[in-house]
Amino acid sequence: MIRTTLVVAGLLAAAAPAAAQEVRWRTDYAAARKDAAAAGKPLLLDFAAEWCGPCKRMEATTFRTPAVVAAVSAAVVPVRVDADKDAWLVKAAGIQAFPTLILLTPEGKVIARREGFADAAQVTEFLRQAPAARPAAVVQPAVAFQPAAVAPPAVQPAAAVVPSAASELLAAARADFAAERYLACVERCDRISGVHAAAPEAAEARRLSAAITADPQKWKRVLDQLEANLTAARRGLPSP
Repeated sequence: MIRTTLVVAGLLAAAAPAAAQEVRWRTDYAAARKDAAAAGKPLLLDFAAEWCGPCKRMEATTFRTPAVVAAVSAAVVPVRVDADKDAWLVKAAGIQAFPTLILLTPEGKVIARREGFADAAQVTEFLRQAPAARPAAVVQPAVAFQPAAVAPPAVQPAAAVVPSAASELLAAARADFAAERYLACVERCDRISGVHAAAPEAAEARRLSAAITADPQKWKRVLDQLEANLTAARRGLPSP
């Protein structure tokens, strides 16, 4: 009996370090952003999907390597973004492939990004681009999600738009843009691009969305509005 107990204890002790060697991913982006700002750290966004083979391979190998786990814990606030559950964030970040890693300041500006499978050495090298932890007030800005600046299209009155599902959505998106409701504007533009991709309004919707995601100040408003909506939803309050 004593021998059996010792064997079991030994197995548990051997398993404990292995269980600890994994990245503790966050899934609440808004909460992680607040924690990152408080800690003066960037976020590490891992855009992945259940159906993504390379994503599963990275989770089983790269993100269980002790050196990677230690580097992630020390340098960043890690967030796992599910491609299916967080489709809006995937679109907003302009994700084209899975997995994609993005180093992001709490203000919503990209420090670095990497697409495709990465082994432990590659992820460790990627994390070296993260700035040292510092107070949130002095975190240095980096580039926006969409690096190419795009001039916002002229806002046209809704009355001038030919009535149709796509044109009505575009008119509403223009009104949102003019009123600085950038989150609602991007969501409407994404709907036009996805549901009405063949409509002539789709091209302008893409330009309008790009005008927001390319502008750091407008993109920050999007993140703030998204966070306010998530907070209101958790409290059961109407969104602002």
